[in-house]
This record gives sequence, structure tokens and C-alpha cells, in this order.
Amino acid sequence: MSGLRRRQFIASLASGAVGLGVAGKLGAGTPDPGTPAGRQDANAPKIKKYKELGKTGLKVPDVSCGAISLFEPNVLRYAYECGVTYFDTAESYLRMKGEAYVGQGLKGVRDKVVITTKHGMNLRQKIEKAAVIKRMEESLKRLQSDYIDVAMVHNIDDLTPLLKNEEVLGAYDQLKKDGKVRFTGFSSHNAKLTLKQAMDTDFPQVILVMYNHMEGQEIEPLVKAVRAKGIGTVAMKIFAGGAQGNLKGMVGPDTSYPQAAIRWVLSNPDFDTCIPTMSSYSHVEEYVAASGKTLDRAALGLIASYQEQVKDTYCRVSCTECLSACPKNVAVNDVLRFAMYYENYGMERMATDYYAELEPARKPLGCEACAAPCERACPHGLSVQARLLRAHDILTA
Repeated sequence: MSGLRRRQFIASLASGAVGLGVAGKLGAGTPDPGTPAGRQDANAPKIKKYKELGKTGLKVPDVSCGAISLFEPNVLRYAYECGVTYFDTAESYLRMKGEAYVGQGLKGVRDKVVITTKHGMNLRQKIEKAAVIKRMEESLKRLQSDYIDVAMVHNIDDLTPLLKNEEVLGAYDQLKKDGKVRFTGFSSHNAKLTLKQAMDTDFPQVILVMYNHMEGQEIEPLVKAVRAKGIGTVAMKIFAGGAQGNLKGMVGPDTSYPQAAIRWVLSNPDFDTCIPTMSSYSHVEEYVAASGKTLDRAALGLIASYQEQVKDTYCRVSCTECLSACPKNVAVNDVLRFAMYYENYGMERMATDYYAELEPARKPLGCEACAAPCERACPHGLSVQARLLRAHDILTA
């Protein structure tokens, strides 16, 4: 966003001109057809396509907003003015402040947007129904809302413990009856298992899974199946590590790898939307500009170049091939995912927080003296041992 455009937008917010005074009351997720999004700049990009989120009845844009690293609520309002009406956050984001930023940014337009928030659950420990309800009510206060459109159990790798937990399920049922939660679901980095399990339960009405041009293709039949069942499908981690800033030919005035990656995801009709993180005005403009666009030869060329440059350095988050080879039970994929957040996503604080919460026994503390069987097990030829040691260094600095 140019400096002038940004100043004009912020000035319009201060005057109350942006997003307010819309004639007529619209359903959640539907932009005002008579009021152009981004009124502060006629040249601002606009969302071109909306879809129904499964069978929820909610309309969402093909390019939505992930709010995992956001410190400026006005960025969210700018996204809304560009036609973005689906916003994804979580209780834990930004040390419990992420939901508050979302609430501030969308104040006054709550009935025109769809908000998803997520709550992590340690299902190996006792969880009381009242505690789950209290956490959800605290999220509502931060979001400045009376209800959550989609409440997800965060980062779950196996639905079995959840589906056996009557306290947690009872809490979500009660929240639905009370009108505080409209729909439920889960996010997962182990979609190969959780999507299969989703076919046998009515709990997930929306699911959030990892899908990009370097991994996720193996779950496409499962995504098609859950979508056919009526479950809404949302794609995350769509930039395959987000390393483009450090790669040759990936950054330039006429080059946008992120747009190419978004278009690749959107080429799969079984995904309703994707949630690239929009933490700046420039992110909003770049990502929204990909809305409604088909995958062309130029985009495929950028993707091919990216794949070639990261093929032996990108740890596929959903891959678990090396885990059984590790004699120390190190959480290899989690540790390298946190390092990815730190090095490529610019989320240093969050990455170190996540790493600090990891059980010491699952950290790569004894890797230096190990014979590195993980490297022999890695199907992608990564220098796993060296990357784990580096991850520990940067995440404990």
C-alpha cells in the first residue's frame, strides 16, 4: 500500500467513514453490494469470488484472512473494505491478544463477517465443561461479540480423545444451545487421519487443514469426501514454508509467488477458502488481488522455481516419516515448524513461546551426539540433524 493510500484509509477510519452507515442489514459473510469495498481508494483490490462454507449457510471469500500475527486492527478493517469477510484467529495468538485485535478491527461490522476462533485442548488431562465454557466466554469478550461463527478445537492430531470426552463435547453443545457458538470444527496438521475420522462424526462442521503445492495432495480424496458430506473446508499454510523472501527470483515488482501459491490452492474446487496471514496493508492488497484468478503458466513457473529451490530444505509439516526412526522421540516436525515460524513467517516471539511449551524430552537436546537415523528416514533428503540443532539455537536464544 502506498503511503498516501494508507494515510487516506486511516483518516477515513478516524472520521468514521469506513465500513459504517451501510444501508440495509446483510447476512454474515455477505459484503454490501451497493457499497464498493475499499471506498477510500477505487484502485484497491477487491474480492471477486464467494462460496458457501460447506453446508453452514455462511458465505465466505475465496481469499480470507488469517490473523495469527497482527498488531494493527486497521489492517483487518482494510481487508474488510476490500471484500474479505472471513477472519481466522485463536485464543493463544499473540499471547491472548490476537482475538482482541480482531474485535477492535471489526467493530461495527460484526454482523457482516464470519469469525473463527480456536482453542487448544490437552485431552490427556482432565477438562471440565465449565472451564471450556468460561474460556469461550472470555474469547467472546475479547472479540467484542455475542457469538462465534465457528469454534474450533485447535491443532488436534487425533479426534478419538475428543470424541470420547463428554465434558468437552457437552460444553460445545451447551454453547450452541445458548447461541454463543454457531458451528464447530477443528484444525489439524494430521489431516490424513483426522479427515477420515471426520466422516464418522457430526462434530466438525468446518475443518482447517494444511494444503499447498508441496504437500497435501495426498489428502485431496479425503477433502473431497468431507466436502461432499457438507463440511466446510479451509486451507492453511498455503505458502509451503513462506521462504520466498530468501529465494532467487521470488521477489520483484512484477513477481508474486504468494499470488501464485494462492491461485494453486484455489484451483481445487473442494476448498471453500484459504487463510493467508494478513499482517500488513501490503499483504491485504497482494493476497486479495489473487481472488477469482485461475492458475496460469506464469504462476506455475513461479511455483516450479520455488519448489526447486526449497525441495531439500523445506520440512513437510504433515510428513511423519522420520519420527519412528528417532531413538529419543524428538518432535521433529513440530520443532522444524516452529523454526519455520521464526525464520520465514517473522513470528519470532510466537515461535519461541511454542518451543518453550514443548516437553523437554521432545526437544533435540541430544541430537548432536546422535547417528542421525532421521536423515536416512527422510524421504526428501533434508539435513534433519543440522536443522534441528539450528532450530534449538534460534528458538532458545
